[in-house]
Amino acid sequence: MKTNQTNTARSRSLWTVSLGLLASLVACEVGIRDLDFESKQFTATFNVDSTLGIDSTSLTSLTGSKAIYSFSKDGKGTNHIQMGMLSKDIPFTWKLEGDSLRIDGEPYAVRKQDEGYMLKSDSVKIMLSQQP
Repeated sequence: MKTNQTNTARSRSLWTVSLGLLASLVACEVGIRDLDFESKQFTATFNVDSTLGIDSTSLTSLTGSKAIYSFSKDGKGTNHIQMGMLSKDIPFTWKLEGDSLRIDGEPYAVRKQDEGYMLKSDSVKIMLSQQP
């Protein structure tokens, strides 16, 4: 009788430990983290809603450009933009807040994609593809 009680107690103990491990694994899978961006570079592809006040010249320049976002650990970064033979590095600040990424204070909803992240605001979608 005592052996059955000992085996039952062990089974309950193992079950409790298993549930605890499962709960901790689920907790680790929450949202986007700073580590997902820190010290990484992403090529940006833009999809802009042209009905929201962006003139056609700016829209054409944007679609013909190449942009690379580099995120540093200190909440700062650099956006390297190349249009034809011209290029420019523009510094920016960034911060994750829940499921939003703020770039220079502008909030973007962030969603993980197969090859990177989709950033979305009211007027633009930015696909960030991580560079190797």
